[in-house]
Amino acid sequence: MTNSKISFSSMSYEKKDDIRLLNSCLSQWFSNPKILHFVSPSMRYPFKIQQWINKSYSNKSNTLVLRLGSWIIGHISIRMNNQTKSAHIFHLIIDPEQRQKGYGNLLFDHAEELIIKNNLKKITINVLINNQIAKNFYEKNGFIVSNDSKPRKIKMLKILL
Repeated sequence: MTNSKISFSSMSYEKKDDIRLLNSCLSQWFSNPKILHFVSPSMRYPFKIQQWINKSYSNKSNTLVLRLGSWIIGHISIRMNNQTKSAHIFHLIIDPEQRQKGYGNLLFDHAEELIIKNNLKKITINVLINNQIAKNFYEKNGFIVSNDSKPRKIKMLKILL
């Protein structure tokens, strides 16, 4: 990691200014169709922000971004369910130029802290079967493979103490 200031902030897919900023970085990150497919298999290339919002952000969710100085270098979304005391994490992505520097762990840890502050007891995530890097990342962060897995997707689960 560099010495530049790292910060976290919330963004909303309901605010035009946030959508503009998110579209700018996501469009750049998803210029590679393989990255788009791994993060959101139901999306078609080329990336279109409105399709992204329609497919994944119609239900209430929290989106956090990781900034390095003024640049957004990471994105994660969380859907919290107080009734089931669970959270579902999706769309964790780090700027391809900033990978392998620990930023994914920082962003994930921050999201997990938010989930714990909301007194939720369980986190789930879906990972494509052939995305071994993501599977390894979540296993290192305490997730196990759930029995609810579907074709082409692995559902992973973490119980919070």
